Amino acid sequence: MQLGQAYGAEVTGLARAANLDFVRTLGAHHAVDHHAVPLAELGPFDVVLDTAGTDLRTVRRLLKPGGRMVTIAVDLTRPVASLGYIAASAVHGRGRVRFFSGNPGRAHFDDLARQVTEGRLRPAVDTVFPLEETAAAHRALEAGGVRGKYVVRVD
Repeated sequence: MQLGQAYGAEVTGLARAANLDFVRTLGAHHAVDHHAVPLAELGPFDVVLDTAGTDLRTVRRLLKPGGRMVTIAVDLTRPVASLGYIAASAVHGRGRVRFFSGNPGRAHFDDLARQVTEGRLRPAVDTVFPLEETAAAHRALEAGGVRGKYVVRVD
């Protein structure tokens, strides 16, 4: 959301009702409770970034013609179907749906560093765990309700 806002995009963020204000602080122009509003009522969008492992077929329908979707998560209830959908999109769908594969060059890192220095990009840290509590961090992630990132501190 922060990068979208930094580059001038109109950003719509989905979250639980309790996290809508948090989503706005990250740069969303529109914050939508995904439990109250059906996905089919949203869009159309130029770009969709899926960070939750949503049903790809449903979300793809929210794209404008020529739009792109990138996912960094897989629907864990249907992992084979999710990966198959991404592969089929690469072959038959002009690559409209892709799995994120990061291999940034130096220029990308320089740009991110500039965004941080200018205050337009900031990490949203929920909790910092000491290394010996890594298992507790995993359990908390699996339980859900995280606002931001968990950090494991290695001393």
